[in-house]
Amino acid sequence: MTAITLFDAAQQVRQHLGEIDPDTGELSDAFTQSLDLFEQKGAACVAYDIDETSTIKAMKEALARASEHLKAREARHERFRAYMADCMKATGVSKLSSPDGLFTATLYADRDVSVEIDDGAVFPPELCNEPRPPSPSKSLIKAAIERGEPIAGARIVRRDRLTVK
Repeated sequence: MTAITLFDAAQQVRQHLGEIDPDTGELSDAFTQSLDLFEQKGAACVAYDIDETSTIKAMKEALARASEHLKAREARHERFRAYMADCMKATGVSKLSSPDGLFTATLYADRDVSVEIDDGAVFPPELCNEPRPPSPSKSLIKAAIERGEPIAGARIVRRDRLTVK
């Protein structure tokens, strides 16, 4: 036997709607029974909805906590790598290895070059990416700075790179 769904119960109520006992003038037993069944199924559906709503809310909260935890760990990891690089730089050591050579950390001083753009800085269209209205193109700005052109609001910054294998 298949279970009756809320939709099926609603159809039964609609089928028996308007059925009146000709002797007493009361609504038929079939209508009242189908209405009772619909109300029972409806109450179960409401309970399911409340449970599902609270489950989804709890999952969203857990996801938010996990996301915050992940961001904190990523930030802590970045600070740790900067700490290792600073210590290596301070001692003049450019490579650290495990005794068995399984893993190494190598510091490449002033190796990486990137362009920092100040918030709100506006650049001419030729220094911007497509589509227009343009966003600044770091590669075009870098090339212009390297050619000696003064670019307000941007500069080339050298950073250390630490690789861990």
